Amino acid sequence: MKHLLYLLILAAFSPTASAVLRCSDGSRIWYQDTSCPVGSSSTPIVPTAPSQSAPLSGSGRIISVPQEPSTPLAPPPKHLPESALEREAQMCLDWYKKELQLPPDTRYLDFTKESRVLTINLPVRVVVSNYLGGTSENTVNKQAACEIHGGRLDDGWTRIHARRGGWMQ
Repeated sequence: MKHLLYLLILAAFSPTASAVLRCSDGSRIWYQDTSCPVGSSSTPIVPTAPSQSAPLSGSGRIISVPQEPSTPLAPPPKHLPESALEREAQMCLDWYKKELQLPPDTRYLDFTKESRVLTINLPVRVVVSNYLGGTSENTVNKQAACEIHGGRLDDGWTRIHARRGGWMQ
């Protein structure tokens, strides 16, 4: 009895059990997953890979799908126009590079401006020594602030912001 149960389960999961049949009686065509009625012809439908062309929705026309990748996009221009805030952020970064001898390849990560105070985030390398004399290196993001008046950097106020931020003594 158990063997018969196993055979029935296998038959239910066999490919023919889930096959689709195309039935035709001469005047109409229909599809079903059981055997076609007596007097109609049946053709098993075997699923195939998707075709290389697909009809447009509702139009009945066939469009072809490109087989090769399209050409890559052109690279962006070397110099994109900057906004006024980006120019001010670059001025602030240049001031910190000059006054604090930051590495020449230092870049700001992002910037914000509130009233006349422009704040930029800079990645800073930090070396820490432990009590055994071992050292470890890491990078932290530190805020730097500049005072901008009428599109020009105010050196005096920027020095005050640098002292408050722990950049200078």
